[in-house]
Amino acid sequence: MAPLLVTHATCTIAEPSWKHGVSYFGEFKYPPGFTHYDYVNPDAPKGGTIVLATDDNWNSFTPYLAKGNVPPGVQHLFSSQPFFYDGLFSASDDEIGTFYCSLCKEVMVADDFTWVRFRLQPEARWHDGVPVTSRDVRFTFEHIANNSGFNLQAAFGMVDSVEIHTDREFTIHLNDKNGLNAGVISSLGKLSILPEHYWLEHDNTKTTLTPPLGSGPYRIKEFKQSRYLVYERVPDYWGRNIGPHRGRHNFDIFRYEFYRDSTVAREAFRKGLIDYTMEGDPRYWFEGYDIPASDKGWIIKRKHTYQFYVGLLQGLVINQRRKHLQDIRVREALVLAFNYDWYHRVINQNIFIKPYSHFAPAKFSAEGLPSEAELALLEPFRDDLPDRLFTEPLQRPVSPAMGHNRSALLKARKLLQEAGWSIRDSILTNADGEQLTLSFVIQTAGQKRTILPYIDELRRLGFVPQIRLVESAQFVNLMRSFDFDIRFGQLGVAQPPGVEIVSYWDSKNAQLSNTRNLTGIESAAADEMVIRLMGARSREELIASGRALDRVLMWNFGIIPLRAVEGPSVVYWDKFGRPPFDAEIRTSFPAAWWYDEEKAARIELID
Repeated sequence: MAPLLVTHATCTIAEPSWKHGVSYFGEFKYPPGFTHYDYVNPDAPKGGTIVLATDDNWNSFTPYLAKGNVPPGVQHLFSSQPFFYDGLFSASDDEIGTFYCSLCKEVMVADDFTWVRFRLQPEARWHDGVPVTSRDVRFTFEHIANNSGFNLQAAFGMVDSVEIHTDREFTIHLNDKNGLNAGVISSLGKLSILPEHYWLEHDNTKTTLTPPLGSGPYRIKEFKQSRYLVYERVPDYWGRNIGPHRGRHNFDIFRYEFYRDSTVAREAFRKGLIDYTMEGDPRYWFEGYDIPASDKGWIIKRKHTYQFYVGLLQGLVINQRRKHLQDIRVREALVLAFNYDWYHRVINQNIFIKPYSHFAPAKFSAEGLPSEAELALLEPFRDDLPDRLFTEPLQRPVSPAMGHNRSALLKARKLLQEAGWSIRDSILTNADGEQLTLSFVIQTAGQKRTILPYIDELRRLGFVPQIRLVESAQFVNLMRSFDFDIRFGQLGVAQPPGVEIVSYWDSKNAQLSNTRNLTGIESAAADEMVIRLMGARSREELIASGRALDRVLMWNFGIIPLRAVEGPSVVYWDKFGRPPFDAEIRTSFPAAWWYDEEKAARIELID
């Protein structure tokens, strides 16, 4: 068999061969044996400490486990950058859909993507000096299959087996139930590989607070649960001199401080106790960092524009599993009732991207009417899809930036009446006397601030909305049992899409506990478009299937889009060195940054 090489316009079949990575479209910017990425400083100094804040109240170090909460750093799913563990691949930050060998030295892919063969780096070692072997890879996938939450099991259900040839060479055999392409291969390669010999001596089915064995550039130095977690750089890290890692992993110490309250974390930053933070609240972005240190140039604010992930950074998810939300007319009424332009003007102060798609702002987000290629995919499902999908342009609801959206509320009221809900004593009530209640499950006061104006609009329509502010453990339990009507959700998609779309929208995930199918959508059309998207062999197929899926999802009215994915808005103390230019796809922080002693020395902190 021969690997499929895809150019921008055509597909070309080549003989089987070993490569130094995988590329979605058959294109590599960097040649075999490259010394470093263009955007890093290969001579970056090592040393210094960086302190970050986290609100992640972790309670276990066991990765890929259905129970427990793993701290930042230990389990970087799909991050493509090593930290505590290595993955088979590492991603460059200036290419889309291209991944270079990290733990692996070479990779060979079947023309139909039903198998992928790896050769491991002979130098790869765990922190105890034991070599990384093929058995570790097989153990990792067995651990995921037997112990992980359903999301991972569903996402990697295409793995049939891991065939071991030697200690350093193995083949992963795949099925095509979700569609197969280079994106699937890259998703497999980005998983953190676990040490078999360590976990055979420890119970990998239980949570633990014993720091495990890793292979990456950092290891755990010390911690205190719910207080802090400290990582130290591994000076003899096996991968420090290979191309994907040179110039990276420069800090001697990574320290995570736990803050339950974001306001307290911001104050800690202002006092210099935290070095770097991402700011998602416009109020604080514009005014929260106007302190003397900013006037002196010691604090930097930057807004990144990289676009590795696309889709919805934030949306209100409507749970279609609930009886009163199964009627598409009720869900459309809920979408119409949200005053988008007022929200973006007042709440977001017009600094975030207004979403109009599940994939904005990528080329595979739907616009206007379906193309011929989209119609060919959607036509077999015409009877199961709204007629308007084929005849009306897909567009974001238009609303006034001030006042109430009267026309939208009138349309919503009409839809609710058609669905059997009428106003009795100012409350929407059906023929059985049931009132139309809505349970909003939220986790933060900021989320409450977002939805309160929306709740006012819903009350005008006759809904009975209720807000449940819960802590993280209770939230997880409610989500596992789908005990909510509406919740905040994030549906970011890799560009090109990976196995995450199976978790998000495949029908078989709708009724299973702890799924990422947040809306509970069950659609044969969506299932087929997911398969088509996962199996795309060209840019044209990718765009057509992506846009078709987007239409199915948007006309399902399962989500109220709030913010589209964009590069982070960050604030940091100016005591670091940065690469000479920003990478196009991802931010190079923190892997390619370094501590600058001269910059740090000029900063004076005041209690």
